[in-house]
Amino acid sequence: MDKLGNILPKVLRRQPDGTRLIGTQVASAFRIVIGTEPANLCDEVELHSGTLVITTSSPALAHQLRLDSETIIGRLNDLGLGRRVRTLRVRIGRGTPTQ
Repeated sequence: MDKLGNILPKVLRRQPDGTRLIGTQVASAFRIVIGTEPANLCDEVELHSGTLVITTSSPALAHQLRLDSETIIGRLNDLGLGRRVRTLRVRIGRGTPTQ
């Protein structure tokens, strides 16, 4: 018998909007991995086809995230979130406004 934690990501991916839910889980885990203060400077954190896209208005944070990208990706993938993060892309600017 499989543990729920092992089969849940597969089931979620098959559901409508399941990939968005997994993307939200990865974004939450990212904020935990980097800490609350740097996470507050991130305007958007989204997962698109294995690429974690981070938008921040802080050039210093963007530079640091690029330098630490391998470590961040490794820590996120070690959490077993159901979707592997292959690359990390950091954009400098403001996120899109939500309505």
